[in-house]
Amino acid sequence: MADVVFDNVTRIYAGAETPAVDALELEIADGELVVLVGPSGCGKSTTLRMLAGLEGVDGGEIRIGSHDVTHVRPKDRDIAMVFQEYALYPHMTVEQNIGFHLKIAKVPRTEIARRVTEAARMLDLTPYLQRKPGKLSGGQRQRVAMGRAIVREPQVFLMDEPLSNLDAKLRVQTRTEIAALQRRLGVTTVYVTHDQVEAMTLGDRVAVLDHGVLQQFDRPRAIFDRPANTFVAGFMGSPPMNLLGGRLEGEDVRVAELTLPTTRAQREALTSDEVTVGVRTDAFVPAADGEAALNSIIELVEDLGSDAYAYCMTDLGGAARHLAVRVDPDEVPDRGAKLRLRPRPGAVHLFDGRTGDRLPD
Repeated sequence: MADVVFDNVTRIYAGAETPAVDALELEIADGELVVLVGPSGCGKSTTLRMLAGLEGVDGGEIRIGSHDVTHVRPKDRDIAMVFQEYALYPHMTVEQNIGFHLKIAKVPRTEIARRVTEAARMLDLTPYLQRKPGKLSGGQRQRVAMGRAIVREPQVFLMDEPLSNLDAKLRVQTRTEIAALQRRLGVTTVYVTHDQVEAMTLGDRVAVLDHGVLQQFDRPRAIFDRPANTFVAGFMGSPPMNLLGGRLEGEDVRVAELTLPTTRAQREALTSDEVTVGVRTDAFVPAADGEAALNSIIELVEDLGSDAYAYCMTDLGGAARHLAVRVDPDEVPDRGAKLRLRPRPGAVHLFDGRTGDRLPD
């Protein structure tokens, strides 16, 4: 096992105007599970492939443990990768698939048998060792791919959207199994996904990327509570944070009829009088009679049983804006109902309207 360091790492594809990964600085601790998350094209898979040695590095250095592996061949990096496509050999049994790379490496048969047996036990695959992949469910095939990585006993696991081919229920079950297995094995793991919920529930820490640039690297809760900028605020969370345009007037920010207080540090950090106000879906409350409010009309209600969300059209001083609001699941309002909303005191996030950066508290 080992830590992983990306030291100012850059990847530029031929003909591209901007880097796919731009000066990435990332330190992953020994035994940590780090999730790389972001929209399509953000550079997360390129980052993983550079770590695996499947992509070249145009600048910077990648280290695994104390070794510089920037230009080391993939097979000499002591890593194991689980891809989106499981790439199992259809003519081989589960047992043969799991042990295939050990056989190629000329590991003794007794050692292969020991490792395969142990991996199958951990992954609940023992009853299926003599079956072929075509006789397995999607979740079982995914576990076989995991088993093939486990038996290699690498320093680092790399996982590139391994759950994307599974249905929603199985994704939830399998990500729980992956998290438990990683904790048990204690192997440094880098996991790529575009799914914010997967990132928040799996990672010890989460790295959020956009256009090849690292936006924030922190614990999931810290990212949720204190997003570094409007991109992170609008990407992380389901539904994401509501972002409303406002303007500094004196010592307050005005959003339609609302006035929100600011601190001196926030005002001094602003690069203009433009402010973006962020409000989580559960941070809106009904405004009392006479209170300033955002006047909204419900266009869609999403009733999930234990949770419910109202998607509203809101008048922001003549400009229409969509809002997502968590509502009481026991008293779900009807479509077309009118709501008067205000954010809870202390639950507002303020960002520089020009740069998008979070303003200090």
